[in-house]
Amino acid sequence: MSVHKDKDKKGEYFFTVRVKDKKGKVRQSKRRGFKSQKEARLAEAQFLIDWENEELTEENLKFEDVANEYLDWYKKRRKESSYNKISGIINTNILPKFGNKKMENIRNRDITKFQDELIDKEYAASHIKKIHTTLSAVFNYAIKQEYVKINPAAIVGNVDLEEEKHVNYWTLEEFKQFISLVDNPLYYTLFMTLYYSGMRKGEALALTWKDIDFEENKININKTAYNRKVTTTKTKASRRTVIMPKHTIRLLSQLKASQEHYKPDYVVFGEFHDHVSTTAIDNNFAKYVKAAGVKKIRIHDFRHSHASYLINKNAIPGIIAQRLGHSDIGTTLNIYSHLYPSTEKEAVLQMEDDFKPAKIYNFK
Repeated sequence: MSVHKDKDKKGEYFFTVRVKDKKGKVRQSKRRGFKSQKEARLAEAQFLIDWENEELTEENLKFEDVANEYLDWYKKRRKESSYNKISGIINTNILPKFGNKKMENIRNRDITKFQDELIDKEYAASHIKKIHTTLSAVFNYAIKQEYVKINPAAIVGNVDLEEEKHVNYWTLEEFKQFISLVDNPLYYTLFMTLYYSGMRKGEALALTWKDIDFEENKININKTAYNRKVTTTKTKASRRTVIMPKHTIRLLSQLKASQEHYKPDYVVFGEFHDHVSTTAIDNNFAKYVKAAGVKKIRIHDFRHSHASYLINKNAIPGIIAQRLGHSDIGTTLNIYSHLYPSTEKEAVLQMEDDFKPAKIYNFK
């Protein structure tokens, strides 16, 4: 049966069918948004009847068909977290606009109008650019599959909007105020590890005891957790080793000693092979933030806090990039350059010394 419950939209159903055109090429079509399984089955049957009467061709191929086929292709080749983001953008932002349009009927002006609508909704520049990039990716896929010959999104180009460089973070004083209220050893150690390592939440939750070198004060980051599944890190550069301060390593050692049944492949933040749930982390984090009276940030903002901490310690950008797992130092500078204190005056003051006459001492 090709009718399924839609995980992305609770209470709705969708159907997927595969049919062959006259050239023998298999095409897949998906229709979603049905309120019941029966309604989806009837729609599937009607689709097959319509197929018999008017075969789906390049001339009447709808954007929704290609977008769903692209998502199936993407899901087999990318991480689940990446797929969920792209799927959300396509289903929430793009299909409502272009889903029922024929691929060949989408013009450059339609893309421009779509961009204008997104700008009018006052979406963040970064989000609008991501939507456009995703739309363009669907057209690129269609070109590779020989459904269309041109990509109108690429011709129009992405929106020319300047992204606001703003990251939320805690200063060391704010973090100290927060951590002083954390009374649970597991969460205390987790938050300390996040703040002083710069690792992502998923990377921390995937840690096992064998990843920690207690003698060298190092943590080996080589995997990540998402939806209870452990996979490879986000990028190749994300596989890294970070040196930790001794006070945090001591906390990890104490947490390890508190585990009754220890094995090297057990998770650090959880029990046995199961890490503590992200819901529990978020709820406890919110509780401690409220108790401490500090400004609200996300768990992910511990990475920004770590970067800010290093910047204030005069760490060079290369070290920050390495600790955060950035593949390109340009990424680090693009995100955090505005956090660096203005040193132009200091640099000019040093220039003043270049031709400063030497002080002459008269010895008699």
